[in-house]
Amino acid sequence: MRTLLFRYPFPNQTKPMCKKFTFVILLLCIIMFSSYTSFAQARIAYVNMQQLVISMPDARKAYDSLQRYQQILLKDGQALVVAYQARVAEFDSLQEQYSPAIREAKLKELELAKNNIEEYRQKMEQQLSAREQDLTTPILAKVKKAISDLAAEKGYVCVLDNSKDIVVTATCEDLFPAAKQKLGIK
Repeated sequence: MRTLLFRYPFPNQTKPMCKKFTFVILLLCIIMFSSYTSFAQARIAYVNMQQLVISMPDARKAYDSLQRYQQILLKDGQALVVAYQARVAEFDSLQEQYSPAIREAKLKELELAKNNIEEYRQKMEQQLSAREQDLTTPILAKVKKAISDLAAEKGYVCVLDNSKDIVVTATCEDLFPAAKQKLGIK
């Protein structure tokens, strides 16, 4: 009797089962190879978003507008402070002439004026923050769209913002010059 060098993995099965098993193994190898090559072809780039936004003329205009608005708000706040200081000086000079009831009423008025100044400061910060948001949102949207379009054109699957603390490798491309050109920044 002859000895077989190759034995089927499943002695009770026939040749068709072995062919199916081989086909499944081959299919798995093809899937693993194709997924490996697709990961190997993923391209990553980086751009400094903060520097890009700062270099835009629109951002400079927005910053100047925000500074002017802040000066107007500060001027109004300073008027409240000057009025408060005048009241305090008046109270200090005349407090000995006031009766205890009037002195207490004047102190309450001063406390109210001080609270008004603090409320104004908080409202001013909120107004400045809202104004900054209104001014920067369209600028950031424009930059993000330009970078997204540029990444699609050049075939990048991911663009990192290196203005944050990230590690950039030598295999990443810097999109900053191309993004400046796309946005029309000189």
